[in-house]
Amino acid sequence: MTKKFHIATLAVGAVVFTASIAFSHPVLKGAVPQADMSAQSPQEIRLTFSEALVAKFSGLELKDQDGKRVETGPAASDPKDKKQLLVPLKSVLAPGRYTVEWHVVSEDTHRMKGSYSFEVKP
Repeated sequence: MTKKFHIATLAVGAVVFTASIAFSHPVLKGAVPQADMSAQSPQEIRLTFSEALVAKFSGLELKDQDGKRVETGPAASDPKDKKQLLVPLKSVLAPGRYTVEWHVVSEDTHRMKGSYSFEVKP
């Protein structure tokens, strides 16, 4: 094999590796309470992502079925798992449907946002 072939192979490998890193973004892997599920009023909202997060730049907004914002505590990452974002609730949620609108920044500075809803049963 020629030297040019080895160089070309390494260059293609580097481009593919760099592209896979560049397109890596935090993906929501799980939530408590779960999406589209009925549950008792939670004490906190726990979101699990595919990558470690920077809690200082991450958080969520919780809205009731009328679109009114529900007060929460400050977002923090779980000390044992930086892929988890924890947001305490300041009060018991009344029965009804709630929407979680989240935004996160991963440790490699990728930003993502999304939303899901759940229901608190009477």
